[in-house]
Amino acid sequence: MAKEVILHGIARVVAVGLVGALAACTPGLSSISPVGFTPADREVVADWIAELAPWGPRLYEIRPWRYRTERGAAAGRASIRIVPPDSLRFDYRGPFGKAGNAAIVGSSALWVSEGDDIEGLITYAPLLWTALGLPQMPPDTVELYSLMGNDFRAWRYILAGDTLDFILWGSPVHRLQAEMRRGGRVLGQATAQVDTLTGLASQSTIDFWDISRFEFTVESVDTLAVFDGTIWIQQ
Repeated sequence: MAKEVILHGIARVVAVGLVGALAACTPGLSSISPVGFTPADREVVADWIAELAPWGPRLYEIRPWRYRTERGAAAGRASIRIVPPDSLRFDYRGPFGKAGNAAIVGSSALWVSEGDDIEGLITYAPLLWTALGLPQMPPDTVELYSLMGNDFRAWRYILAGDTLDFILWGSPVHRLQAEMRRGGRVLGQATAQVDTLTGLASQSTIDFWDISRFEFTVESVDTLAVFDGTIWIQQ
């Protein structure tokens, strides 16, 4: 069965081989990014990000995830183990017995299960973190910009030619968004609905330039989870 993209690589880890070849789509996403960014105080942005950062390991149960295109849809479930500040392991199951896993640190893949394609996984990792309600702190080596509005706080940086914008809505945060652009073109956008009492993502979507969508529901989050070093060993 032909390998096809779910999350253009983030979900190649989730559903490679589950959906038939995609029909040609009319590309295009309208930007959600605000205007007026100025050089940022890194400590201020770090405080914003810390509002959602996990204080310890977490186990997310994702049921269901869905991938939709003009040609059809696929669905399944997944478990995501988070170890602060920037590491996760993704284990998924899909239709027809499809299953696999991956380990990610920041925006890089440590490994993915045999037969899965990691090209897009690395490219779109910031959107996956955002969809989980866990935006990552920008690298120290990049210039950082910020913007505050009546009901939002936003930051921007450029990494490897990609412009990444992040927006926190409300205080406490009730929604988190991110956008990735390259050469002025919007490649993808992520939105996480956040529970204002727990600070945890509940419903999330990631949309792509070809009008495909990956969405999932967070069924539960175990904030007392304990993991040992074996979760980082490829199985």
